[in-house]
Amino acid sequence: MKILLRSILPLVLFVSVGFLADLPVSAQTIQKPSVQVRLQVHKGYKGDPETWSWTPIIDFRANGPFSPGGALSVEYSSPSKSWKFDCYPQDAGPSSAWVGVRDCGQNPPDTEAVTYTGPVDFKINLKNELEGKSATLLSGKFKVEKFHEGVVDLPKFKNNFVYYVNYDWTLPVAYIYDELVYNWEYAKPIGNTDVPNLTNSHLMTAFWFKGNTGGGGVADVGYAKYEAYLYYQGQMVADAVGEHSQCEILNRPESNQDSPYGYCRRVFSFQKAILWDKEPTIHEPGYYYEMYKHPGEYEIKVLRNGKLARTAKFSFGSDYKIVDTGIGKQNNMGTLRVVVPAQVIGDLDGQWDRNAYKTDAFFGNPLNGFVVHLLLESSHVHAENPNLINAKCSSTSRMDFTVNRQQLSLTRNLTLGLDPRQLILHFMRPVDAHKLRRQETLSPR
Repeated sequence: MKILLRSILPLVLFVSVGFLADLPVSAQTIQKPSVQVRLQVHKGYKGDPETWSWTPIIDFRANGPFSPGGALSVEYSSPSKSWKFDCYPQDAGPSSAWVGVRDCGQNPPDTEAVTYTGPVDFKINLKNELEGKSATLLSGKFKVEKFHEGVVDLPKFKNNFVYYVNYDWTLPVAYIYDELVYNWEYAKPIGNTDVPNLTNSHLMTAFWFKGNTGGGGVADVGYAKYEAYLYYQGQMVADAVGEHSQCEILNRPESNQDSPYGYCRRVFSFQKAILWDKEPTIHEPGYYYEMYKHPGEYEIKVLRNGKLARTAKFSFGSDYKIVDTGIGKQNNMGTLRVVVPAQVIGDLDGQWDRNAYKTDAFFGNPLNGFVVHLLLESSHVHAENPNLINAKCSSTSRMDFTVNRQQLSLTRNLTLGLDPRQLILHFMRPVDAHKLRRQETLSPR
């Protein structure tokens, strides 16, 4: 028996800044950032307890409005097997403008499991028997991979494989958003009539990270030390550290063995950075950093275990809003978060496919207008010191770097990039070396 979605009316929010005017209330859509496919590992396959296998499980949120009689389901298709599961919403957003599905497809019988690895297609469907309508809200694909758990050299355990979904495409994707969006996304019981009502709103952001799972239920990627800092015109104006940072999504293989395949989407809340304030006289002047008094370009820098791991830039307008990049609307992402590219710095994420976002982002629905790579435009001798070369790079934002010419001659065979495996910058100046590793020889001006 299917659980039907409740009738949901279009939502009207009364917010001083008119922030939620872009809510998708005209048709049902999937909040693409909410879609998370995981794999359940089955300790057995076709009667062999030492051959492990898997079945899929999914979380997602669907934006309304919904009519009585509507039902959600998900279908999977692989060369090895197909599945279909009915999905039952467990929670909802304010006034039930969206519904949330968790663990759809959980605990099927072992006869449903497979050992296949490779791409798997899936569809999230909405069907209404009363209206005689059906629609596919999202279609996509994910990549199944595996690693061996336990003793490798004993034939008995040769098929003890743990299966997982590769999420390398997530790492360059970041989100900047208003605290009001956080309240909009906060799960409530289905049928609730709550409406977010804040007197002020803080800045929030989210970045993806990859790392070791730690084994034994301790996820290192989730419990590493993360600190985010907000910069305006080169000066740090706020931070999000300690309890103001947490994983909102943690994907890791179902294994007690440590592996490098954990993924965490970590949220940072800048409690002292205020986007707008209905009651600005409550606190002493200077208690908050009032972003609404300082429109312009901002930068967020994230430390992971004390090392710079992420940066992202965004703009804040004089209308009390984060300037929309347009990426979310252009790609029908169904979210109020502003999507921005993140620069992935250093090697703390381990090995990952730096081009995955181009083809695999959001389950085979890559983002139009989303640019990550930096391309060198030109270089010239530094005006004050002829031993320095300025290398100007461009992406969605602009960055300037200074290179010591003496270092160039010592590193002629190295690779220049945001990370040695991510980006190669070619100097236009006829110097002795053509390639250089930015992390070893470049420093911000």
